[in-house]
Amino acid sequence: MNVQQNKAFEPQMYPVRSTFNIPEAPEKASILGLKAGLDGVPKEDPYYVFETDRLRDMTMFWIGGFKALLIEGDPSAGKTSLVKQWHAKLNVPLGTVACSPDTQQHQIFGMLVPTESGTLRWQDGPVTKACREGTSVLLDEYNILEPGQASALNLVLEGNSWTIPETGEVITPAATTRFFATQNSIDSAAAVTGRNVLDVANEDRFVYMAVDFLKPEQEIDLIVRSLVAGGVAINIAKQIAGLTVDIANQVRSAFRAGASAIEKPLSTRAVLRWAKLTAMYSPGLKQQKRSGLHYALSRALKMPTSMEQAVSEFITLSCGFDQNLNQAGGHP
Repeated sequence: MNVQQNKAFEPQMYPVRSTFNIPEAPEKASILGLKAGLDGVPKEDPYYVFETDRLRDMTMFWIGGFKALLIEGDPSAGKTSLVKQWHAKLNVPLGTVACSPDTQQHQIFGMLVPTESGTLRWQDGPVTKACREGTSVLLDEYNILEPGQASALNLVLEGNSWTIPETGEVITPAATTRFFATQNSIDSAAAVTGRNVLDVANEDRFVYMAVDFLKPEQEIDLIVRSLVAGGVAINIAKQIAGLTVDIANQVRSAFRAGASAIEKPLSTRAVLRWAKLTAMYSPGLKQQKRSGLHYALSRALKMPTSMEQAVSEFITLSCGFDQNLNQAGGHP
């Protein structure tokens, strides 16, 4: 990092194997980050799982000297969490621009603000701040951004100098400044109104990465570890994790196939909530002859009635019992 600009930004090497919990990584493999203690570093999620292919792509981008990475995938596939947890592990500050059709350049680059003395001073936006510090920026939901605003980033995405019009100051991005853009595919089942096709010149600035949901065994392991940490017996944790992940993947497949009742896929964080609530509700509900798995679903995430009914049917078919613990098919 640009240590001369900020003495607190001290570099530190992190071993890949232990930092990202990748046992198959070479023992001596390491990645450059910063020493802990800086403001703006995302909070670490102790249960987050770094899928091997994702980690490989992130590593090649990070060590290859590239400036901008575009991460694309379905809603809830973990695009934003991947970027945040990467920076959390390496202790690198990450600024964020929550893109919308109304996002303007001053929200990206900065603006003049009044002082107590009645004068104006320049206040850096996330991009300018990262350029000075050599840190990172996340442009979340990038293809919702109005294309003209996105094109204003062309120079900076390549690491070129640019001028703040209001002050005349020339900003040269530090060598370690990086930009991450996340978005849903414009042509996927998840596409909704407001998504824009990127200008070719703007899109050409990015390294590209597609992400999918975690492999079932990885998602199950994450949920089991979380449940066990909360006091759930290992055999019960495995059973709940296996069921919830299997059903979540059925929902995801139905979503991608265009099933009319399935409005959205289930994210890993939603499945984790569902699993935790299932473990909490099931003992009491079982005494009332009610299914904790069905009941917890409606508490884990908000869904339209049609989708909730469809997912409830997935549960019944997979588990062999309905909401009242009757066998699938109506027989007690």
